[in-house]
Order: sequence, then structure tokens, then C-alpha cells
Amino acid sequence: MSRAGTIAVALFVLLGSARAEQAEAPPREPYQLVRTLHALQDEIARGNLDAHNAQPALLKRLGEEFQKADPLVWKDPRNSRAVVTFLLSGGSPQVVDALRSRGLLTIDGAILDGAVAYVEGRADDAKARLGSIQARDLPPTIAAEVALVQSALVAQTDSKAAIERLDEARLLMPGTLVEEAALRREIFVAGQVDDFDKFEALAQKYFRRFRHSIYAGNFRQRLALAVARFSFAQASDRFPRLVALLDQLDGAGQRGLYLLIARTALVRGKVEMADLAAERVLGLTEEGSTERERARFYRAAARVVTSAHEEALLDLQKIEVGRLPERDAELLRSALVVGRNVRKALPSAPAQQDQPGEAQTSMRPRIDFSRSLAAVNRAQVLLDESKEQLKERAR
Repeated sequence: MSRAGTIAVALFVLLGSARAEQAEAPPREPYQLVRTLHALQDEIARGNLDAHNAQPALLKRLGEEFQKADPLVWKDPRNSRAVVTFLLSGGSPQVVDALRSRGLLTIDGAILDGAVAYVEGRADDAKARLGSIQARDLPPTIAAEVALVQSALVAQTDSKAAIERLDEARLLMPGTLVEEAALRREIFVAGQVDDFDKFEALAQKYFRRFRHSIYAGNFRQRLALAVARFSFAQASDRFPRLVALLDQLDGAGQRGLYLLIARTALVRGKVEMADLAAERVLGLTEEGSTERERARFYRAAARVVTSAHEEALLDLQKIEVGRLPERDAELLRSALVVGRNVRKALPSAPAQQDQPGEAQTSMRPRIDFSRSLAAVNRAQVLLDESKEQLKERAR
């Protein structure tokens, strides 16, 4: 087992065996137990799968220890703050409710109520409770957690405020899973406001500090969405900066991300970006590989609505559908339909001006390639994004 794996398992076993081996040692207080949780989470940020798998059991054990703790320990505010960290890390709300019903917790009720509302999915209640809290006025550990929640509550309505809260969370707990989560979220918000400079800086920081994180796959998804969704995809002069950014990854990492960018861009109708990303994959793959076949498909599908239409259509017809992922097989069928019809001669018809709201006539293009592809995949894209948001809330 790796050194990181050994550390993670040792941290977990420590809780279960320390008292049996050291019966005379004083019980560890809740805030000390939460330090163990933080250490385990830091291992997760470093990519330790053992730590990730151990966390649910550790949280369960913490809940049991909290409920057995001497009532006097809760007079220490550090222990009550530890309960909030426990809750926002995935701990049981029932444990928190039990402690609160006994009148044991000494913490600002707005913070506790807001945290409970957030994990229960009551966003409006959570925002009402936590919206006016100044995270920087709180002790660093709980401050970073609160700032992270505040950012999630305003991400859809106030991107600037979300970025400010995420910056706070990163600065308050550098090198931790909190910073890792804040970076992942902020890269997406930076894309929403089309701040490419911030997007680039955050991505560089993530690759430098957390490229091995258990959640790095989630980050790559967000990176691809940010690249393909917004106006960056229309500014091809920025592509060399993206290449320089991704050069920090190994070959497999680059191929995977360029493929994700190419497909996402294609589905969203950003054909120039899809073409550029697919070309990068072709330069990074060997002839005959599945990745190369996918790149050839994305490039041809992007070019089928350009001046290279005929050659692209021939390339599409040569793609081996059996070598594509299932969701790409449907995309290929749609691309072929578009390719065969987009330049088809239109029947003659009297020239006339379309009236507002009328269907397309021979005076208009018959098929909009980007809309055709997007229509086929819109449901899948929205489902994928919803899943990512649910995962973020569960974090």
C-alpha cells in the first residue's frame, strides 16, 4: 500500500482502536475528532482512494462519538463548531438534531440552522440564515465551510458574489479538500462570466495542486463545459493558451480532456473549437486507437457544415460505429443525416419574404447543424450537469 494509503487507513483505525489500547487516555473531544476527518479529507484531495472509501464509516463513527460525549464538552465552542463541519462534510443531520434537542450546542443558531437547511436542500431557508454571515469573522475552519456553502447558494443568481465567497474559502483553508472543492466550483463560475484570465489562473492552480484528487474527473468535466459553452469557444486566438495549460498533463490526461472538449463543443454547436480540439487528439494518438477514431469522428462532424463538407461527409461514412461509445453512435447518426441534407438542392419555390413566426421556406437554410446535434443530445447534457450539481451539494 502507498504511503498515502497507509496514512489514511491509520487515521481511520486510530478512532476505533486507540481507546481499546489506551484505556486510561482521556476521551478525544469532538473538535479533535474532526481534525482526524480533515486529515482524511486532505488525503482525498491528494487522490487517496482508501481515504475516500473510509470517509463514510468515519463520519458514522464520529456521529456515534458525538452522541456519547460528556455533555460538559459542548460548552467549548470549538466542539459545537466541529458539529457544523461534520454536518457539511456529509455527517448525519439526525445526529445534529439530537444534540440540538438536548440544548448542548453553543453556536450561533443562524449558522447551525443554515447548515441544516442547506444539507436538507432548503436553499431559500439556508440563504436567509447564512446570507448575512461574514465568514471572515469566524474561526478559519468553519469560516471556509460557510463561505463554500454561501457560494453555492448564490452561484445561479450572483456570479460575482459566488466568486468572492469561493476566493475566501480557498484562502481560509489552503491545501485542503475545501480549497480543492472551491477551485472546482470557481472554474465553472469564471466560465459563466467569461473571465478567461481567471479561468486560466484557476485551472493552472488546480493542475499544480490537485491533479490527483479523487474529484479531478469532476474538474475536467467543468473545464470542458467552460471551454465549450462560452465565448472562449469563438476566440480561436485563445486556443494556444489552452494548449499551454493542458500541456501540464500527461498524454492520457490531455487526450481525455481534448476529447471531452471536442464532444462538448460539437454538441453545443461550437464547431471551430470542436475541430481544434479533435486535431490535438489526432496529434496525440496512434493509428488504430479508439481515441483516434473518436477524434476523427468529432473533426468530421464539425467540418460537415464548412467548406470542407464533401470530404467531411466521406470521413463520417468511414467511421466504425462499433468503436464509438454508445452515446456517440447516436451522435454519428445525427451527423450523417445533417451531412447528407445540409447541402442538398432545394426544390424551386416562388421567392417570398417569410412572415414572423412562419416555418422555414426555400429562402432559408433547411437544416441548422448545431441545433440538430444539440437537440439529439440536450437531454443527456442537462442530465449530466444535474448529476454534477447533486454531487456538489452532497459534498
